[in-house]
Amino acid sequence: MQQKRPLILLFALCLLVLVLTPFDIHADSIFQAQAPTDRVRTEIPYKDGTVILLSDFQERISKTRYRAKGHVEITYQDAVITCDEAEYDEEAREGVTRGLTRFSQGQQWLTCSHTEFNFSDQTGIFYDAQGFTDREFLIDGRTILKTGRDTYRILEGFITSCQGKRPKWSFALSKANLRVDHTARLHNFVFKIKGVPVLYFPYLVLPMEKKQRSSGFLPFHTGTSTSKGRLFSEGYFQTLGPSADLTVYGEYFSLRGPAMGGIFRARPNRNTHLYIQAYGVHDKLNQGGAHLAVDADSLLRDDWRAVAQVNITSSFQFRQAFSDTFRSATIPQEHAVVFLTRNHDSFSTNIAFQREEVLFPIRSLVIRKVPSLEYLSLGTPLGKTPFIFYLRTSLDGMSRVDSEIETPRIVQRLDFYPRFALRLPSFAGFSLVPSAGLRETYYGARLSEKSPSELDARSLHRQYFDLGVELRTPTLEKQYSSSWLGDFKHVIEPLVTYRRIKGIKELNETIRFDEQDAIADTNELEYGIANRIFKTRKTATGGDKNFEFLSFSIMQKYYFDPTFGGAFKPGESNMFYPLDTLTGFSLTGIERNLTPTSMILRLYPGSGISHDVRADFDTKLQHLRDASLSTYWQQGKVFIAGTYFKTYALEPGTFRRDHIQGQAGYGSPMQGLSASVTLSYNLQTAQLLNSQSRINYMWDCCGLALEFQQYSLGVRTETRFSFSFTLKGIGSFGNLKRPESLF
Repeated sequence: MQQKRPLILLFALCLLVLVLTPFDIHADSIFQAQAPTDRVRTEIPYKDGTVILLSDFQERISKTRYRAKGHVEITYQDAVITCDEAEYDEEAREGVTRGLTRFSQGQQWLTCSHTEFNFSDQTGIFYDAQGFTDREFLIDGRTILKTGRDTYRILEGFITSCQGKRPKWSFALSKANLRVDHTARLHNFVFKIKGVPVLYFPYLVLPMEKKQRSSGFLPFHTGTSTSKGRLFSEGYFQTLGPSADLTVYGEYFSLRGPAMGGIFRARPNRNTHLYIQAYGVHDKLNQGGAHLAVDADSLLRDDWRAVAQVNITSSFQFRQAFSDTFRSATIPQEHAVVFLTRNHDSFSTNIAFQREEVLFPIRSLVIRKVPSLEYLSLGTPLGKTPFIFYLRTSLDGMSRVDSEIETPRIVQRLDFYPRFALRLPSFAGFSLVPSAGLRETYYGARLSEKSPSELDARSLHRQYFDLGVELRTPTLEKQYSSSWLGDFKHVIEPLVTYRRIKGIKELNETIRFDEQDAIADTNELEYGIANRIFKTRKTATGGDKNFEFLSFSIMQKYYFDPTFGGAFKPGESNMFYPLDTLTGFSLTGIERNLTPTSMILRLYPGSGISHDVRADFDTKLQHLRDASLSTYWQQGKVFIAGTYFKTYALEPGTFRRDHIQGQAGYGSPMQGLSASVTLSYNLQTAQLLNSQSRINYMWDCCGLALEFQQYSLGVRTETRFSFSFTLKGIGSFGNLKRPESLF
């Protein structure tokens, strides 16, 4: 009993110590990680999600309020907040952070010094904040307010798409309202380049990520020209549902006057697109006009396809004065065609409405087809026989207007042209492919020298027989090795074709609407030879690939009837088939049996390098008629291209020309430094027709382009300086377009 008394006293003493130890009367909870690798996790469930509080240390400082310290991470739905210290009220669903704070939600993320947030309405205030609300635009503000799940308000900050402490460009602003994946509305902002103020704007709407089409004003454009003066341009873009939009823009040339334009685009389904552009100028110097361009295509049922292509101008003078490219300013041809076509197996059906115009100073040549119905059989074997059947038949309503004649609004033309080809067996590598056809053409009117209008309402019936025989010979091949060209294969391909057309006696009475009408009798033999050299080149995968290193072709025709059935007129310009088949330069007023010899040399010494030399030598006049040289060279970032051509005026109807055009460039206009020079020069008159010099530099978030251009086109002698400043994610300020390629 004496031994148990000290134990009882010790137990009583311990109980007394526990009773006298003070405890917090509101029962605060303390949670602490037991080991450095463990973290405290608290889950607070709601109807729309669960707030997960994860940190090194946590405590409940009131009935509904938590405090967390050390590697704090708060997660709710797709929102994540990380910081050094945070407090969160589970009843109000709001909290605050201290220290460096990071917030992310989807593609949105911000860093700030501290924040206040509310999960019930997904709002918050971020102090001294910076971050991205999409993949492109960086926002920075003294205070950034999150006003909703995808909306923000920036106070006293800037927006840019450049990285770095001192961005290459920025919009410094007093206030901006931003909606993720839609727009940012900027108030009272200054556009800065490397921190230097450049322009002030009271209000601007920027398109944000997703790049969904949204209505609004386009970037302002400006430029200067010696013939038009200062250019000011502004436009408005309007969406018309999910598959169409409209752009309306106005321009003002200080020396020429106002201009208006519009672009309509539509893509109602994956098989249909429509593009319409209209532009007009009210010119102070009476060179104004209008231009219309249409490009439409639609795939219909049962292999039918509908196409519309229109490119028309009110006058060639207007096009020369206001075209943006040298090509469109110098080509005097315009076309407008709308057609339906169905291609199935070897058959083709076409329905077309067409207008072709060649612009002349006095009166333009205009040819219309309203409509044209055509059916083609492109080659159908007749059962098990060796015959192949071809057919072309058409019904056209035609008209023609020029400085000489003006036909009725509709002149009927009915054409029926069946042909047969015979497949004969080859013998020792030689084979003949004969073909024969009979063509019947009916015209509702004809030309007549006796009529004051040079037209006669009497119909015209044209009928002729067409025979062709192609001789196919075996190719000669030989393999060479260890030569100065290395290993190569030489291939020789002969060419022999006989052609006979007989029965055309009405060429002088035939109204020429297109190439089907300008056909004369002929009895001719075309012959030539092609030499080809093939070499082996290593591919990127290490294998070998044969390629054509060099080819040289020489061709000529012999006319057994140099008068072409009486259609040829000595001393005049003769333009009809077959004079336009061997070369691009037709023979004119000299009667001959032998055509000029046509030569073509092509050289492909390496990948990205090609040269093309062509010439026609007149054996009758013993003189070169024309020659051209084209070259293209591209290695890495450098490319050079050029064309030189020369023609001689050897007889009436031919003209002397001596012209060179070239293009050289470095780099890609999409990245880094790039430059290009394009020129067109008339060596005969020592006149620079056009030159274009351009330099670009594209950074990761912006780009600058400068261009100097000269024109000398008769009615237009102009020097123009243009610039363009491109901002990533926004667009371009300036009036530059992509450089035109001549090759």
